[in-house]
Amino acid sequence: FFQLSQEKILKIMNMVKNKEVSIEGALHLAQKELYAEKDSQDLLTGSQFNFSIYKYKHYRWQKRILQIDFNTKTIFNIEKGIIKKQFPFSQVKACEDTERRRFSIVFHGRQDYELEAVSLDDKRKITYLLSRVIQSNSYKRPAESCSGRPAECDVIHEGLLDLQQNTFTTTEWVK
Repeated sequence: FFQLSQEKILKIMNMVKNKEVSIEGALHLAQKELYAEKDSQDLLTGSQFNFSIYKYKHYRWQKRILQIDFNTKTIFNIEKGIIKKQFPFSQVKACEDTERRRFSIVFHGRQDYELEAVSLDDKRKITYLLSRVIQSNSYKRPAESCSGRPAECDVIHEGLLDLQQNTFTTTEWVK
């Protein structure tokens, strides 16, 4: 299920504190915000966004296309029409806003991507879309984002387990 951002929760709480809205009104407003977020999330499904960017590599900035594809849930790094790298949404950990038009995409288990947008407007759009990717990742169960790496998840992939029945209704597996 969806959850409001800390910023929106704080805004609504301040409205209640300043007596601009009642508690019931705040709940109604939060639900309205939640549905608006859900609708905008649904609008992204099936969409594909392309941005001209510069990637820092070998001590110089190289022009690339950053494609954020909500169909395949993948981010592509394209150079001269050739896909150089592709990153599943599940690997995106964070997006760091740095100076001017620069930003970094932080991935699970691989090097950060330092990029520069062509314009500040493009940078805002990219960071917004990446925030939606990160937000959608947080809704998934942790086991889904692990993709078979037991070191990052506390999941036992092999070995013996014992069945321990505490009561008639509860069952627990212990190592």
